[in-house]
Amino acid sequence: MLFRIAASFWLLAAAYGATPRPLADVPIQTADIRKIDLKQYRGKVVLLALISTECIHCVQSIEILNRAQKDFGPRGFQVISAAIEENAAYKIGAFASRYRPAFPLGYLDRESAIKIADIPKDMRPFVPILMFIDRKGTVRYQFHGDHQVMRQEKQEEQTIRGIAGRLLIEGSEKSAPKAQAAAKRQ
Repeated sequence: MLFRIAASFWLLAAAYGATPRPLADVPIQTADIRKIDLKQYRGKVVLLALISTECIHCVQSIEILNRAQKDFGPRGFQVISAAIEENAAYKIGAFASRYRPAFPLGYLDRESAIKIADIPKDMRPFVPILMFIDRKGTVRYQFHGDHQVMRQEKQEEQTIRGIAGRLLIEGSEKSAPKAQAAAKRQ
């Protein structure tokens, strides 16, 4: 019974958060002057988390994302995070030292954040913003911090795990017939 409730909640959340679109080509700057090019992660399921270093909910999300990266990483899942507040370039070093994300962390300026998250320029978004990107580079789901699934830590973690698992299965379903055909030829 509990499983049915959780599954139906996840399906409702996934349907509500659906925003399929191509991922904007925006590099994420890191504290050490490198850039994270999201195109390098094609073939993986990516969860891009746009955060604020001063947001308590973002810190809770980082903890959830650390667990998800550890559990799903070996299956082709990659979390990436970018701080999007003013002066983020100066804040992410201390934030990373304190909270130790198990994934790449960088920052975006306002225009880049608006572009990558497809946010109207006159809107002030609630963080964290979680963007689920499939193996082909399409943003499949996006949740802002004020969305119902983000209000409780348990719901947020269930949603992250449910969507990540589904996107990982989708990618493996398509490659499984090719692998089986190749195995038969040998």
